[in-house]
Order: sequence, then C-alpha cells, then structure tokens
Amino acid sequence: MEKFDIAATARTPHMSFDPDTGSFLLEGESYPEDTKKFYDAPLSSVYEFLDTELTLSAVFSFKLKYFNSSSAKVLMDLFVAVEESAQRGNLFKIEWHCAADDDNMQELGEEFAEELDKTEFAMVAF
Repeated sequence: MEKFDIAATARTPHMSFDPDTGSFLLEGESYPEDTKKFYDAPLSSVYEFLDTELTLSAVFSFKLKYFNSSSAKVLMDLFVAVEESAQRGNLFKIEWHCAADDDNMQELGEEFAEELDKTEFAMVAF
C-alpha cells in the first residue's frame, strides 16, 4: 500500500490516500479521457488497504462537483469494496460533500448510500 497525492487537472479530481491514517479524498471534477488509466494504479493501493484487517477507523471523503458515467462506475466499485471490507469487521465512514443547493449531487450521494449497510455514511452540505 502506497500513500499518494495526485493533483487535480481540468478533467481529473484531486485524489489522495494515506494508509497510515486511513484517509482517502476525491475532490473536484472527474471526466478523464481514459478513466481506467487514471484510476487503476492509485486505487490498487486503496483496494489492497481494504483487503487488510484494519486497526483504525478509515474515512473516505468525496467532494465532487461533477463526474461522468464511467467515473460513477469507479465510485460504485469503490463503495462496494468499502462495504465488503466493513462486513469483515473494518470500520469506515464515507463523507459525501455537496453544495446545499445541488439536488443532483445530493441524490447521487443518496443512491450510493443505499448500497451500504455496515459502512457509516454522512451527507455533508456546504
């Protein structure tokens, strides 16, 4: 598992992960030209982290303004992996940040939350 911090671009979000603290952040807009190429390498460290027995409570923060359908698939796969890890006894909190007046992003967060049972989910309005 490797720590990473990837700066945002015009088409890709800021993405950071620290396995020592259990913190993951995805922030900005996500519509990369090649979604697989952008996400696969860094998320492999996250998936490796999720496959371990954790001694800490991890927090996954999502502060997205926009994402396309291929990014939504990546997000859903990540939410499923977090939930599977939580079902094995690991502790997680997912924070879904969105503007108080962004009904679309709120609805998307609620749809993701419906897939979770053992993972704490918090909608954070700003």
